[in-house]
Amino acid sequence: MYVSKPKSFWKSVLWTDETKIELFGKANHSTVYRKLNEAYKEKNTEALQRIITTLANKNDEIQNFIDTLSHVLKGVQANSTKVLSDLDEEFDGLYSVLDEMKESMTNSIKQEQAHKCQELQNQLSQCTNALESSEELLEFASRSMDVKEPEEFTKAARQIKDRVTMAAAFRLSLKPKLSDNMTHLMVDFSQERQMLQSLKFLPVPKAPEIDPTDCMVADNCVTVVWRMSEEDNKIDHYVLEYRKTNYDGLPRVKDERCWEMIDNIKGTEYTLSGLKFDSKFMNFRIRACNKAVAGEYSDPVTLETKALTFGLDNTSSHLNLKVEDSYVEWDPMGGKSQESKVKGKENKGSGM
Repeated sequence: MYVSKPKSFWKSVLWTDETKIELFGKANHSTVYRKLNEAYKEKNTEALQRIITTLANKNDEIQNFIDTLSHVLKGVQANSTKVLSDLDEEFDGLYSVLDEMKESMTNSIKQEQAHKCQELQNQLSQCTNALESSEELLEFASRSMDVKEPEEFTKAARQIKDRVTMAAAFRLSLKPKLSDNMTHLMVDFSQERQMLQSLKFLPVPKAPEIDPTDCMVADNCVTVVWRMSEEDNKIDHYVLEYRKTNYDGLPRVKDERCWEMIDNIKGTEYTLSGLKFDSKFMNFRIRACNKAVAGEYSDPVTLETKALTFGLDNTSSHLNLKVEDSYVEWDPMGGKSQESKVKGKENKGSGM
C-alpha cells in the first residue's frame, strides 16, 4: 500500500521507537525530547562524578603510598650504611683496645725476661770469677805440697789460709737468685672470649600506640596520649614529632612540612599549647628511647584542627582601640587626638 509513496511522503512521517537502555540507577522509563536527527543521549553525571572522584582519590592514595615506600627504601639504605659504619667503628675500637693490651702485656713479659736474665747473668759472672780464683788457689795449694823447706811451706800455708779466708767462692750463694718460672705472666681469656661471643645488638623499645580517642584538640592546644603495647621498665623518655598538613589520612612524603620534635618527654601524655591552627589537620608520631637507642615510630595519627578565621575591622572600633588584622591594643590617647582633630575642624568652620 505504501510502497508506491514518494520520498516526500516519508519525510512527513513521525517515526517512533522504544528501546530499553539501563546505564545507571534503577530500571524506569524516561521521556526524552530531542531535535530531528539528534541521537538519543542520557547522562548520569552525578554517579559518574562519584566514580571519577573515587578513582582519583584511590590513585592519589596509591601514589602517596608509592612515595612513602620509596622514602622508606632510601631510609633503609641510608640507615644500613650508617649502622655498618658504626659497627666497623665499634669493632675498630675493640681491636685498638686489644692491641694496646697486647702491647702492654708483651712489654711486661719482656721486662721480666730482661730483669731475670740480667740478674742471673750477673750471678753467673760472679760464680765464674770465683771458680777461676778458686782453681788458681787450688793449683797454688797443690804446688805448695811439694815444698821441702819448712819455712817456705809454712809461709805458703799461711798465704793459702789467708786467701781461702778471703776467697769469693766461700762467700757465694749457690742458689739462683731468680727462677725460670714465668707462669705469673700467663693469661686466660676464656671469660673475655665468652663475653665477646655473647655480644648482641642493643635492645630496641617497641613502638608506642597513639589512641586518637584519647587525644584532644581545643583552644589552640593539642593533647596527645599514648601507651606501650608491652610494659618496658627500661624506657628513659619519649620523643614526640608533629607537623601541620591539609591532607587527611596517612602522612604524605612529598609537598609536606618538616617534622618538628619535642624531646625528653618523661610521661605518656603531652600538650602542645600556643598553636596557630592555620591548617586543616596535624600529623603526630611518637617513639620510645632507652639509655642507648631510640625505637620505632608509632603509626602516625592525623587530628583535625578546626579554627575560626576572622579579621578585626578598625573602621568600626572604639576610638581608643588600636586595631590591626589580628591585634588589638588600648590607646588612651586615641580618642583625645580624634576629638582634638574634630574640634579643630569645627573651629576652622566657624571662623569662616
